[in-house]
Amino acid sequence: MAGLGAVDGGYFPGDWGLATIALLLVAATTVLVADLARPGRLELAFVAGLAALATWAALSTAWSPGATAPVLEAERGLLYAAAAAAAALLLSFRDALPAILGGVVAGAVAVSTYALATRLYPGRVGGAYDPSSGYQLAEPLGYWNALGLLAALGILLAAGFASHGRLVTRVLAATSFVVLLPTLFFTFSRGALAVLIVGAAVQVAADPRRARLVASGLILGAPAALGVALASRYHALTAAGDSLTTAQREGRELAAILVVLAAVAAAAALALHVAERRVRLPARAGTVLVAAVAVAAVLAGAGAVAAAGGPADVIDRVADSFGEAPAAGEGDLQRRLLSTSGNGRGDYWRVALGMVADEPLLGGGAGSFEAHWLRERPVAFHARDAHNLYLETLAELGPVGLVLLLATLAIPFAALPVARRFRYAPAAVAALVAYLLHAGVDWDWEMPAITIPAIFCAAVLLALTRPDEPPWLTGRRRAATLALLAPLAAVGLVAHVGNRAAAESIAASGAADPERGREAARRAATWAPWSEEAWQLRAEAELALGDDAAARRSLAEALERNPESWSIWLDLALASEGEARERALARAAALNPLSPEVREFEQILND
Repeated sequence: MAGLGAVDGGYFPGDWGLATIALLLVAATTVLVADLARPGRLELAFVAGLAALATWAALSTAWSPGATAPVLEAERGLLYAAAAAAAALLLSFRDALPAILGGVVAGAVAVSTYALATRLYPGRVGGAYDPSSGYQLAEPLGYWNALGLLAALGILLAAGFASHGRLVTRVLAATSFVVLLPTLFFTFSRGALAVLIVGAAVQVAADPRRARLVASGLILGAPAALGVALASRYHALTAAGDSLTTAQREGRELAAILVVLAAVAAAAALALHVAERRVRLPARAGTVLVAAVAVAAVLAGAGAVAAAGGPADVIDRVADSFGEAPAAGEGDLQRRLLSTSGNGRGDYWRVALGMVADEPLLGGGAGSFEAHWLRERPVAFHARDAHNLYLETLAELGPVGLVLLLATLAIPFAALPVARRFRYAPAAVAALVAYLLHAGVDWDWEMPAITIPAIFCAAVLLALTRPDEPPWLTGRRRAATLALLAPLAAVGLVAHVGNRAAAESIAASGAADPERGREAARRAATWAPWSEEAWQLRAEAELALGDDAAARRSLAEALERNPESWSIWLDLALASEGEARERALARAAALNPLSPEVREFEQILND
């Protein structure tokens, strides 16, 4: 997970094939070296559901304008199915259940530590310091909401370990709060903060030992909360515009404070562990504590609503501001946490609903939202996703795709009656719920570094339903399982080589090396013959080399594979002259009316 986090969260296709192969190798190694128990029916259904969703995305090439986007969606879906399969096999070892959840926390802490270091040591860790840019913490994932969600998942799982783990585990979990909570704060992600609150409520409700969970959370989370309160007072760390010298000075001060608070959290975990062994409070005390916290939370919420003018005013204000832009990146970004702006989501959802109305049975095809958005967007803002996993799935894959998605994601919750016996199950449930809620307002599915941890949480819950039986995966079954994994690994290899070649071609173009870009594009077309992108990349390299005739031939191949790509038509306009140029440019403008590139080219022709 940390590896994917280091490469932009695994967002780009060039990283999917290698990750898929790695997960399948883990699965194959487990099959080879261990006598495994029979997977439960729910586990098999979960893996099969993810695989079926990927297959349906691949089948949508039959009705999509081009094959590139559906195939890429299927490749990412294969990665998720591989993650679920590898987790299911590893979880045959009961000791692996807390280990996998602990691995998710460790990965979240590793990513968050680097992210936090870029804020505390600007100009020394991460990229160059740019005081005029937006200031939400995003690296290494590249998207603040994704980083915020990863930190929130880590916090929820760490809360389970801090409450129910052994001494060393509790100390590590307590200190992890001091990294994860400030990271979440510096992302200024409203959605991540909201799902953390909801997830915490779910965790308390699901945990039979909720009094212990609440007490541990309040005591061990206090140092991290204090760290956030102190961080909010550093202007250079919470707002863009200050000098590098000021940001470095404030960053060093806060870093020292956080180190001290981490030590305090560790000491508190040790003291709490000792106190729990020596002091036995009556059960009623725990009930009173939980009730008091619940009442305090309700009163705080009610007070905030009353201060804002009452429920009716709050609802009207939220409805009115949802379509507005959020607080600007300049100035104190803490104001953003109180904003109810949808940041364009209303427009995304309207376009997606339009797709549903146009293609109610099959949808527009996997990955087709981007093309519809470019054609129908009301503002010149680019978006590839509808910022709602469920609506986007319905728009792109129709009712069949949505049913596959919802049925698959619902499977882990069927394990709840049994899973509650496992002390860390409430934390896994809370993290899974937080992910699923956040996916309804953002493009989390496109970020493997946060989707795979959610899959691992689901796999842990499902593994708890497995009956205790003697080893099952022996002899012929072992060979049959390996025979099933081998072709999937081959698919991952093909995807890796093709996607890497395309990425190399793009990088070569950016480095002004068109000859290398053309050669890489040729390889991409060889390994992904269905891809219009490969032929377009080849044409762009040929244009840079001054071979317009070859570029037109390559673009004709690209348009044969996807005649609805505005950028291919624009490239064809660049490579053509006279009426052919005008026709290509008109087609590009029709497919992307607000494109600044098209307008710029039109202006050049008019001048």
